[in-house]
Amino acid sequence: MPRHLDRGRTFTLLVLAAVSLTFGGQAIAQAPRQKPQARESAIAPVPPQDSELYCKNIAEAASDARIKWQTWKLISLEASLRDRIEELQRKEREFEKWVERREDLLNEVEDQVVSIIGRMRPEAAAAQLQTTDEEAAVGVLLKLKARVASSILDEMEPSRAAQLTQSMMGLTHPEIQRSF
Repeated sequence: MPRHLDRGRTFTLLVLAAVSLTFGGQAIAQAPRQKPQARESAIAPVPPQDSELYCKNIAEAASDARIKWQTWKLISLEASLRDRIEELQRKEREFEKWVERREDLLNEVEDQVVSIIGRMRPEAAAAQLQTTDEEAAVGVLLKLKARVASSILDEMEPSRAAQLTQSMMGLTHPEIQRSF
């Protein structure tokens, strides 16, 4: 049976229980007093039906029961929201630890790559940096000693060396970070 039908039945039972408790089992429908009509009126007034009287008598109790149910529902939603927030905060802390470990690993790898390229012959290092993307090549060149970087740039194709030099100075892409 679908879950929403069970909730509807539960709500109906709660309303009926609240009504029976409110009226002590003696719900007597009373017609509201009507204003006396002039004798000239030929049409007799229509007495209210039982369903109208029932609705008028139960309206306040049903409203109270509805408010209690909505309050309970809000409290349960707040609790589930609080649990979800705690779970997301736990995952955020986990993610931050992961990012920190990744950055440590990248820094270690970056330092090793810079060390390796710094120990290579300038011709071989130039060939390696010629094929890497600009951001990575600029990051490596900035971390090398000036003498080693200049010898590597001297061995590169002049247009590529000029492009990397301009990027190192921040003239063409100032948004590039100084590491790769």
